[in-house]
Amino acid sequence: MDIVVEQRKFTLRSEFDISTPLGNFRAEKQLLSLGDKIQLLAGNAVIARIKSRFFVFRPKYDFELSDGTVYRFRCTKAWKRVFAREGNGKCYWLYEHKGVRYSIFDGDRQIAAFTKNRIKIGKGDRYELRANSDANITVIICLVLTVDVTENEGDQESVTVDLGRIGPEERKFDESWEPD
Repeated sequence: MDIVVEQRKFTLRSEFDISTPLGNFRAEKQLLSLGDKIQLLAGNAVIARIKSRFFVFRPKYDFELSDGTVYRFRCTKAWKRVFAREGNGKCYWLYEHKGVRYSIFDGDRQIAAFTKNRIKIGKGDRYELRANSDANITVIICLVLTVDVTENEGDQESVTVDLGRIGPEERKFDESWEPD
């Protein structure tokens, strides 16, 4: 399944349009909030909230889904950019790779991969995802939005070129991976 998360280019707060095979969503960051607070919406219904936790060096966020499930998103290896998202008896891993590529694992099984645009105008980040058909779309979208907030918040220049990650990788990007 293909998912596109696209940030609106010229807005006061971060706003995203999200297209999936299951329908369209949107996300918006609260204006003037202490700590990042992003709402993921289907129509006018809030289906998830992303809240920042106090951190000094490693980002920490909580995802609160509309069914009451709470997931903890933590950076486990800052140098190699590895994140864990735990909750509801599951552990998802998000790996940042060289360039502008990322992969998401459910335990040891890869369930999604995404890329970020290199050149953007205004805020205009764009993420293109490929995910397994059985992957939890809400959780995957929350992961992408959290990556955007931790890495790209404050980008407001007219044109930005992202050279991507050049540091060490915990896990190599699997070029041959295809979604189920």
